[in-house]
Amino acid sequence: MRKNPAVPLIALLIAGFALAQSPGDKLPSVIMAPVGNVQVRAGASAAVSLDFRIGSEFHINSHTPKSELLIPTAIKLTTPDQVTVADVKYPPGQDVSFPFSPDEKLSVYSGDFTIDTVIKAPANAAAGTYPVTGTLRFQACDHSACYPPKTIPVQFQVTVVKK
Repeated sequence: MRKNPAVPLIALLIAGFALAQSPGDKLPSVIMAPVGNVQVRAGASAAVSLDFRIGSEFHINSHTPKSELLIPTAIKLTTPDQVTVADVKYPPGQDVSFPFSPDEKLSVYSGDFTIDTVIKAPANAAAGTYPVTGTLRFQACDHSACYPPKTIPVQFQVTVVKK
C-alpha cells in the first residue's frame, strides 16, 4: 500500500495553525457589558449607556479617526416598530501617537468606553418587552500593527410601559 506524500504536509500545516492560535497569543478583542433593565414609557424616551471594554495592550480607532484610511468605530442598531433609536453619541477619542508614526496623533479608544444612546417609544407603542439588536464594527491595533476589522453583536431588551 502506497502512502500519500501530502498527508504529512497537511498534518504539519494543521499543527502549525493550532500553535499559531495558542492561548498565549494576544488577539485584539472588544466586549460589551450587559445592559441592565431598560424601561421606557409609551410617548417618552430613555437614555441607554452601552459600555465596552477593549483588550489590554490594544486600541481601536475612534468614531472620527483623523485619516480617511482608518476604519471608524461604528454602531448600528435595529429596533422593532415599538421603539426607535432617537440618538447615538460616541465619546471623544484620545489623541495618541505611536512608534510606527511618532509625528502623527491618532484618535483612538482604549480601555473602557461608552456609547450613549436614546431609545424612544411612540405614544401608541404596545406595552411589552422588545429586543434591540445590532453590531459594533471596529478596527483594533497594538503599538506595531493593525488587525482586520471585526464586528461584534450588540443586544439588549427594552420594556415599554403604558402611562
